[in-house]
Amino acid sequence: MIRRKKLICLLMALSLLTAACGSSMDTNKTPGVDVDLSVLSGTVVYGKVYDMIKNGAQYQDQVVRMEGMMSTIPVMQRGKQVDLLYSCVISDATKCCSQGIEFVLKEGTSYPDIGDTIVVEGRWDNYKLYGLDRYRLLDAVLKSVKK
Repeated sequence: MIRRKKLICLLMALSLLTAACGSSMDTNKTPGVDVDLSVLSGTVVYGKVYDMIKNGAQYQDQVVRMEGMMSTIPVMQRGKQVDLLYSCVISDATKCCSQGIEFVLKEGTSYPDIGDTIVVEGRWDNYKLYGLDRYRLLDAVLKSVKK
């Protein structure tokens, strides 16, 4: 009888863990957003961002929301800066494998300060920059900024 109760408790615990893991993979919790990276754990977000970069065409024109640190990426040619790109740096659980995703805010919107924690939402776009495959969020909107 005791073995049976232990087995039932073990099965219940496993079913709870399975349900919890399944819900953490849900990337669409925000109405109007196709992929919501801001609700994913640090462990899951790394894999999702990696997939988005490797399979960018599958995400073309989808609305993506992300949370991370405001950063910039200078574009250099022959030792001179020719452009400045804005990105949201998303960290994984251990903060060792950060990935910056470029975004372009809607015209007339000012960019936050470098280092601010931001939530930004925009339309996924694949493009080429100086012959390199790139990705970004277009027509992006800042949903929150924390200093």
